[in-house]
Amino acid sequence: MRRMGRYRKILLVDDHGITREGAALHLRALDPAIEVFHARSAEEGREQVAATVPDLVFLDMRFDDDHSGGLRVLEWMKQGHVHDHIPVIIMSGESLDRKGVEALLEKGAAGYLSKGKADSAEIFRMVLMNLEAGAVFIHGARAGGVSGSAAAPVTPRDAKSLGLIPSHHRVLVRHVRGMPYKRIARELDITEATVKEYISDICRRFKVENAKALIYEIARAGIALEEP
Repeated sequence: MRRMGRYRKILLVDDHGITREGAALHLRALDPAIEVFHARSAEEGREQVAATVPDLVFLDMRFDDDHSGGLRVLEWMKQGHVHDHIPVIIMSGESLDRKGVEALLEKGAAGYLSKGKADSAEIFRMVLMNLEAGAVFIHGARAGGVSGSAAAPVTPRDAKSLGLIPSHHRVLVRHVRGMPYKRIARELDITEATVKEYISDICRRFKVENAKALIYEIARAGIALEEP
């Protein structure tokens, strides 16, 4: 059985117990060593993030009594200095279009998974493998998105194959993981203004209009960014 690498502690934040239990079963089927934590609300989600410091979070976008709860948790995680490195996969009962998914990526999400597609261990295996490879995972977006690409193997690409210089590539690797610009700047010992300049340069190379579209296009292309 394949060990799933760095994602050994996984937090599931969803107010539907059946959804959480189903996801937990799929994850444990992949690797019994995976430790799964549960939260039933946005507030519990924040508490569990702080208490367990998970390697990965699957986060419901909306809760029955709190339609913006998931987005608040995501924003809270990405605005601080403690938890902003943790990748967050947004799960939603509604199928979003490209614009909706790009809005999540702009807030720092590492990917999007429609709950209607989260029905097998294989889907969760692809989520973990994509993240391990440095790829953004998007599955279940409406027409015009990348629905149906989840089972496709990602293609590792280094700076040279993408036509990037190493400094730009190091920034891009972290950007697609959902790291805020401030954390990227701290990790690479550069200024936040330099991070923004590099992202703008990369957008022009990929011929996209902004940073969120850049992440979406990388996901659509099935690119896995190799750490330089």
